Amino acid sequence: MKKINYIPYIRRTLKVAIPSIVENLANVIVGFADTIMVATLGTVATASVGINSTVTWFIMSFSTLFAVGTTVQVAQSIGANNKTRAERAAINGLSTGLIGFVIIFILIFLLSPFIPKWLGAESEILPDAISYLRIWTLGIIPMFLGRVASSILRALGNTRVPMLIAFFINILNIIINFFLIYTTRLVTIPILNIEMTIWGAGLGVKGAAIATSFSNALGGIIMLYLLFDGSQIIRLKLKNLMNFERVLIGHITRTGAPASGQHLVTNFGQVLYQKMVSSLGTVQIAAHHLATTAESVSFMPASGFSVAATTLVGQSLGAKNKYDAEVYGKVFFILSLFFGTVSGILLYTFPRQLMSIFSNDMAVINEGVGALRIIAFVQPLFNATIVLTGILRGAGDTKVPLYAAIGGMWFVRLISAYIFINIFKWGLSGAWIGMALDLAVRFLIVFYRYIRKDWLDMEVIVDD
Repeated sequence: MKKINYIPYIRRTLKVAIPSIVENLANVIVGFADTIMVATLGTVATASVGINSTVTWFIMSFSTLFAVGTTVQVAQSIGANNKTRAERAAINGLSTGLIGFVIIFILIFLLSPFIPKWLGAESEILPDAISYLRIWTLGIIPMFLGRVASSILRALGNTRVPMLIAFFINILNIIINFFLIYTTRLVTIPILNIEMTIWGAGLGVKGAAIATSFSNALGGIIMLYLLFDGSQIIRLKLKNLMNFERVLIGHITRTGAPASGQHLVTNFGQVLYQKMVSSLGTVQIAAHHLATTAESVSFMPASGFSVAATTLVGQSLGAKNKYDAEVYGKVFFILSLFFGTVSGILLYTFPRQLMSIFSNDMAVINEGVGALRIIAFVQPLFNATIVLTGILRGAGDTKVPLYAAIGGMWFVRLISAYIFINIFKWGLSGAWIGMALDLAVRFLIVFYRYIRKDWLDMEVIVDD
């Protein structure tokens, strides 16, 4: 049996993955800051933003259709050294995405006054919840096109640029929050011991929504500009934006549709899951939102490795090199288990410290502590599932993660959470036990597909 030299694979893995990991961690840190700023307005403001979180993720699932489908086609084309096809795949992903995102924007903007109420928002949080969603919706088109553009850059192996842009838009988001959320106030600069008056619009939750929508939209525009300015290894031209190719669009949608379906299934389930949590009350809504935010840091390394896995496995299979694809898969899987174990230990050990970052409401903190300790036990499995999904996507195998999402969310989480909340009366802890069971089932399904190695034999088309 040939002895594998893992060193060059690990080096390549880290080179591609580290910028994505740093980008994800930056997003989480700024997300923390964003949440803290809103949380200072009180539990009602936190709940009004939190109840929309599942909806915004559900809406963003539609961008996955074009982002993942285009990523796979571009990565495999680059692996086959077919830059012309990579350019055509990128253009078709963006052009079809543009049409789809315009339709989504119109629908969500019209429905935004009704969605929070459908989710079970109580009357005290309803006005802010509606305002937040409607304002967030305004940035959908450039934000979603930016997600597709970012996925194209990553498929080319360029994870550094999306990282830098993420830093920029996140810092911008905090700055705009600072001026729009709060009223004009007297601020003391600790080091200089100087007091100065800082202007503030005092818009509260609306200010947070404006900051998020504007910064994400601007980030998307910058990402698109960099794709068309000739600085990348492929050259895209605006005049070709409406050159639709039915065959290429078919490849993109066949790969992207199951990935988008996976997110839609998960996030629509999240909407129903959020409705169950909402029935527990405003404190539980706030605790659920803050605990989810705190937990998000635990799988950021896995998200970065997943992006890198899609790129490197896709490029390897595009080059007809199954050996490299399999070795990369092993490296990514081992790394995911390691980081998942570390994050699980940290979540179980320091849940109160994490929750205290966002809130000083002891009722909210106590609810969140219980939730985080429950989910800590499945972090290795959850992290591994994220990475294994990236590996399968690189091969164009996006159906199995969809099946895993259906099985985990609809046949495990929703049913068990309903039983634990309504029959056993376990409250928010019951909801999070249902989540943990869901994540364990997803891992088993995706892991079985991975160890069978069928993904190495997926059809790769790079010359049409």
